[in-house]
Amino acid sequence: MKKYLLGRQAEAQLDPVDRWIWMAVLNRLTGHSRGFFSVYAMPPNQAVSVQRQRRLNEKQGLRPPRRHVAALIAGKTGQLLSDCDDRTRQILAGAKERARFLTSPAPATPETPAGSVALIVTSPPFLDVVDYAGDNWLRCWFIGVDPQAVKLTVSRKLDDWQQAMSAAFRELHRVLRPGGLVAFEVGEVRGGKMKLEEAVLPCGVATGLRP
Repeated sequence: MKKYLLGRQAEAQLDPVDRWIWMAVLNRLTGHSRGFFSVYAMPPNQAVSVQRQRRLNEKQGLRPPRRHVAALIAGKTGQLLSDCDDRTRQILAGAKERARFLTSPAPATPETPAGSVALIVTSPPFLDVVDYAGDNWLRCWFIGVDPQAVKLTVSRKLDDWQQAMSAAFRELHRVLRPGGLVAFEVGEVRGGKMKLEEAVLPCGVATGLRP
């Protein structure tokens, strides 16, 4: 399936069905129920290393079973579209013409006009407590991306993290329209000793946002 999808992409032949299947597969690669392609593994947002998975299999006596790939994709598709009636399809079709998917650093989104965004929802890196590249190695492998080649914000010191968040807040303030809202989800790290929500509030206030 990986070879097929990457081949279609290289030839600019990906159609909407291919893209949907690709999305569904990325969601089903590993997990902890029979709805995933893998044997019992960590939650789907944490693909452990091959060596660690082998140790987990040996410890729990697991033997990866054969899975019906098409059936799993169809099952996930059914879940995702269970509440998608004709009216919803019409709304989505209309929104499709206006929607844009951009990949760029948070402090620099020149494609987004100033004062044009009503709602921003984001969950930034929690310092260096999450290994985003390591957790997503399997997804990256499946889509043909080297995770080490993706530039990520990994700040080990709180001061560095605050500087990065301030740069992001400045851009959020630029694109936000009057009365717009930012939902900025952070939490406690270092065993609860460091509360990122308290550390990040001054960053937002300094850029003109009001908590």
